Amino acid sequence: GPIVTHDVLVPQLQDEERKHLDFNYLSKGIILFTFGLAKKVLLADVFGNFVNLAYADVNALNATTAFFAMLAYTFQIYFDFSGYSDMAIGLGKMFGFDFIKNFDYPYTSSSITEFWRRWHMSLGTWFREYVYIPLGGNRVSKGKNIRNIFVVWMLTGLWHGAAWNFIFWGLYYGVLLFL
Repeated sequence: GPIVTHDVLVPQLQDEERKHLDFNYLSKGIILFTFGLAKKVLLADVFGNFVNLAYADVNALNATTAFFAMLAYTFQIYFDFSGYSDMAIGLGKMFGFDFIKNFDYPYTSSSITEFWRRWHMSLGTWFREYVYIPLGGNRVSKGKNIRNIFVVWMLTGLWHGAAWNFIFWGLYYGVLLFL
């Protein structure tokens, strides 16, 4: 991500001003790409190395190491996804495109609903616009609204991986969001 839709990209492609190299966009893009790369390589990968070492021998794992491995994994996935998003947005900017922000400090959220509004924002928007609303969103009966929430979250799980554990992960978050 971010997921860029037709209605965002096409006007930028048609804008004559964007067809010329803009050093302001280029420099901002390089900076954003570099920060994203640093998040990925210097943070996510380092946290990931610790996680891999911690879980290499689960028989030797103690509660303290498991706790820090879980914490490290939390930061690994954040910096991994956030870094990739920053690199994509920066690369787009180098070529004169404005892509939407995709992460907005989700770990500072005060609820699970707010967390998912701030984490991979373009994916949430895509599912809302192309799945939830076409199914009727919340303008349907309570039962159908619940179905809509679970369909979206089941598909969100499937988006992350074509395996049952991802589908159950999505349904789990559907239950949390429903509650």
